[in-house]
Amino acid sequence: MTLVALLCAAGWAGQVAEIRTLPPEQQLVRIAGDTSESAGFLRIEALLRAGRLSEASQAATSFESTRPGSALQPRARLLEASIALLKGEHGRGCQILSELSTGSDRGAASEARNVLRDWIRSGKLPASEIVRLPYLDPSLDDSTLQAASQAIPARALLVVLPQSGPYAQIGRRMARGVQLAASEPGVATVVVDEPTDPVQAALLVRGVLRVFRPRAVVGPLLSNTATSVALEMARIAPDIPVVLPAATSPGVASLDPAAWQANITTGVQGATAARMVRECLGASEAYLLWPKGEFGEAVAEGFRQEFGRHSGRIAWQREYTGGTTDFRPQLEALRRSAQELARLRGEDTANPAPVVFVPSENPSEALALAAQASQMGMRPKWVGASGWHSRQFLVETSGRMDGALLVTDNIPDETRPAWKTLVARWKSVEGDPPDRLAALGWDAGRLSLLPRIPATFEGAQGEIRFDPSTRENLGAGRLRVDKGAFVPAVCPVP
Repeated sequence: MTLVALLCAAGWAGQVAEIRTLPPEQQLVRIAGDTSESAGFLRIEALLRAGRLSEASQAATSFESTRPGSALQPRARLLEASIALLKGEHGRGCQILSELSTGSDRGAASEARNVLRDWIRSGKLPASEIVRLPYLDPSLDDSTLQAASQAIPARALLVVLPQSGPYAQIGRRMARGVQLAASEPGVATVVVDEPTDPVQAALLVRGVLRVFRPRAVVGPLLSNTATSVALEMARIAPDIPVVLPAATSPGVASLDPAAWQANITTGVQGATAARMVRECLGASEAYLLWPKGEFGEAVAEGFRQEFGRHSGRIAWQREYTGGTTDFRPQLEALRRSAQELARLRGEDTANPAPVVFVPSENPSEALALAAQASQMGMRPKWVGASGWHSRQFLVETSGRMDGALLVTDNIPDETRPAWKTLVARWKSVEGDPPDRLAALGWDAGRLSLLPRIPATFEGAQGEIRFDPSTRENLGAGRLRVDKGAFVPAVCPVP
């Protein structure tokens, strides 16, 4: 049924075809005061034609909420999509058009596809929205896909990072780092919003590859979405490099032969801590106390595996609930175990000094451990992970953790030439100084532009050393707490 027929069927008493030929302002005068369904639709159309977009948007929203079962509803949504696109709300406009193109109203579906093609060809639709169209509507016809492909710069860099939602601030800053690294002649970046759902992230990438083949992919941010994207890329495009700037779960890069993890994984943190215990403390036994949850469990497992490879033995291990403030039961059990081992060896059982690895993310937990161990007369050799590497840790522990060792994912070195280059470029564009998020994006962007990703790379905040088999960054840092400050760990510890 044509739109005019729909309007007439909706009870319009006037001459629909004649009124629609009037100038918008005259059309609004003719239908003023009319509360019928067809008049409500004509009001949206007239306001849109008059360029009164805010009023048109309000009228469309009102029509959709008050006429939910109307046969004119799909056509009203078409108008709403056009309003959104004209207002620069490209994501919302494309979303509506994609929904309509797969809807049951054939006339509205056909018009929606035509509007999409027109906007793609107009050059006014951002590439970030164009590449998402097959994800929004997998049934897009060949002519629309062809128009979309022609609108994307050849061999552009695809950046999949959060631009909305709870991780938007992180994703946007990291994406700016990527774009800054790629701001050279002949290089274009297409930034798309990373879905939080892993399945949707894989479907997004699948859809994007129907439009164009990027020179490389940077992202996703989160380990779970990075996992699904790595699997999808391995299936459909195993030759396209994928640089994961922030994913910390072990083994993600191993899922795709062209994927690389530029950040330190939790497994690498644990393995580095294990080697540090052997090399710096000369200990063949260690005690392990970790918080429940993905971070603590992954770091602890990395420690166990690497410590075993170096002939180390886990003498005692327990997990605890994150946020715990009373560690006396765990510390008492640990002390009994250490005393028994000392007794069997004929050593001093009164004051054993076990090596205790605690991959905690909460500095307050470290304070509770240090204070309660001291109250109980214990003197363990503490080893921690990146959760301890903060000013808050130093303030809260207030000297109680002096001598502790820790492994961290980042030791900023502002004397590095690579860092100075980033600072100069970033400040010239953004004004504020760069941070770790900017550096992760910057390094990932630089890596993605290389013809071949090397085994070692001078990152902005430190050397990136990729494991040849897992393609994970092994460049974790080692620190010691000395007089309330972090200093480089010297091995062996005096």
